[in-house]
Amino acid sequence: MLSAFALGAAPARANGRFPESNQIAFSAEDPDLVLLRVTFGLLVSRDRGKTFQWVCEESIGFSGIEDPMYTVTPSRAIVGTTFQGLTITRDDACGWTFAGGDLDNQVFIDLTTNPNDAKNIVVFASSYDKQTEDGGILFSSRIWETKDEARTFQQLGGSLDPALLGYTVDLTASDPDRVYITAVRDPGVSPKGFLLVSKDHGQTWTEEAVPLIDGERAVFVAAVDPTNAERVYLRTSNSVQKPTRLILREGGPDGGAPTQRTLHTAVGGLTGFALSPDGSKIYIGGQQDGVLSASTADYAFQKRSDVEVQCLAMRGDELWACSNERSGFVAGVSTDDGATFEARVRFCDISGPLTSCGPGTATNDRCTPNWPAQKALLGCGGGGDPGAGDGGLGDAGPGFAPNPPPKGCDCRAAPASGWMGAVVTAGAGVIALLRRARRRRR
Repeated sequence: MLSAFALGAAPARANGRFPESNQIAFSAEDPDLVLLRVTFGLLVSRDRGKTFQWVCEESIGFSGIEDPMYTVTPSRAIVGTTFQGLTITRDDACGWTFAGGDLDNQVFIDLTTNPNDAKNIVVFASSYDKQTEDGGILFSSRIWETKDEARTFQQLGGSLDPALLGYTVDLTASDPDRVYITAVRDPGVSPKGFLLVSKDHGQTWTEEAVPLIDGERAVFVAAVDPTNAERVYLRTSNSVQKPTRLILREGGPDGGAPTQRTLHTAVGGLTGFALSPDGSKIYIGGQQDGVLSASTADYAFQKRSDVEVQCLAMRGDELWACSNERSGFVAGVSTDDGATFEARVRFCDISGPLTSCGPGTATNDRCTPNWPAQKALLGCGGGGDPGAGDGGLGDAGPGFAPNPPPKGCDCRAAPASGWMGAVVTAGAGVIALLRRARRRRR
């Protein structure tokens, strides 16, 4: 439907995109479990990132150009957002099912876990609904909550204003009733950004305009300060290789109107954001900007390395990053504030589909037959660029702490992103393109 418009003329692999990593998720209860979202499914590690195995898109429940958001519950269930519904696995990623009921066939675009209770998850669906007689576009946006690890759900409040196209949702650690949502009006024409604030757990909302400048297309919640529910970090998205911003929204003095100020303007996309557990330090990054950090006491950002960032995530004092083979890894970890990273996985390190999944499970039956073709698309195991004796890494540049490259690896990746599906009219084609830049990475 939108292949030429949304994907461009670049040569495609697998589902139409070059392979890349773009989200890292951890389990609060199981420190050995690490999830790495990739553009061809999900990588699972059960040994703190020493090894990773593959779960294909078909097993999870989608096959188009999507970037589901994932979270892990206390019982190690994995919950993911897709454009067909909310997908859930309770057997270590071997079998996946959709939540069903009112959540069936909803276009889920984001989720967030209660910082104080990992059983409590809020999920956000927002998609094209219909076209009005005068040519306008309306959307359907709703949020649901589960308090029992995605076994049952209850809708929070009613549907949002149909003129709004939603992007992200977040909860706060210091206020159980606070919910934040970001959205835009007129997304395909002249987008206007908004932060929606609920102080009664999604029953009512207050809109705060977030002005978009210099061609910016959308605004996302990057994080909420763990000790101050009024302090919200926002990031903007823009066209490829155009400036984006990190914005601080704070409550006004003495309960006055909230204020906003730009903390940093990046050369390109801010594809990575991480906040330290105590809220005292921020890490941001992008493919053009590298890794930067700042204290929240002064927000004076300093460049730490040139690693091409595609996502950032904090676990304790470890800063994890998604990157690409040019940086020497697709997932790496830093213990020196992003100055150097130890490679945890390259694409050619992937050992194959999950070996713990036996016959009759979706991951075994659907992914195992497809692994040879997927491995070939990654450029692993023969062929590829002549003279790639370094595993296809090339010059990793500053900030990379090298590990020995995997034998026989000719891994090559180029960045891309995607959003498609659920849009069924030509007038909504622009909305599909906007979703390509959505990918929330935290």
